[in-house]
Amino acid sequence: MEHAATGTDSLHQPNSKGEVTAMLDVRAIANVILDRAHAQGIEVTNMALNKIAYFVHCDYMVEKGEPLVGAKIEAWQHGPVFREIYHEFKRWADAPIRSRAKKVDPHSGNVEIAKVTFGKEEGGYIDGLIDRYIHFSAGQLRAISHTKGGPWHIVWGHDGQSNPGMKITNELIVEHYSPGVRQ
Repeated sequence: MEHAATGTDSLHQPNSKGEVTAMLDVRAIANVILDRAHAQGIEVTNMALNKIAYFVHCDYMVEKGEPLVGAKIEAWQHGPVFREIYHEFKRWADAPIRSRAKKVDPHSGNVEIAKVTFGKEEGGYIDGLIDRYIHFSAGQLRAISHTKGGPWHIVWGHDGQSNPGMKITNELIVEHYSPGVRQ
């Protein structure tokens, strides 16, 4: 399957079947989440945004069989984190985010808001994934991400193995999350 998204904020990588698929820039997905929250009058902090993006990525991967974003997911003290999201919004600390993620356009060199445009069906699907998590507080999302035996817990606790960079792999996510495990 290939994302029905357009725009320049994607990476291309072979999936498990060897097919090249587009993985989206996590900053663009963060902006989609923030726009969805704003439209519903919901304030989102950096910690909540990282967890929502993580769970949307997990659900997308389990349901569609391919990653949504190409960014590395790391196990930090308060749960899964995308460095790109954290660093973009760290100036907000634990206050609601009032800006959008930016990126440098590789063609013009200009700094612009990271964005992605979905077709109607794919956009509705992504909105549905976001809506599963957008009403949870940052603390609730943190608790969900810290589930014993879950990807964050395994990586954070090292599960008896070395884990440089504390990376939560897509393979670990797929191994752990199956329909009905979480939610």
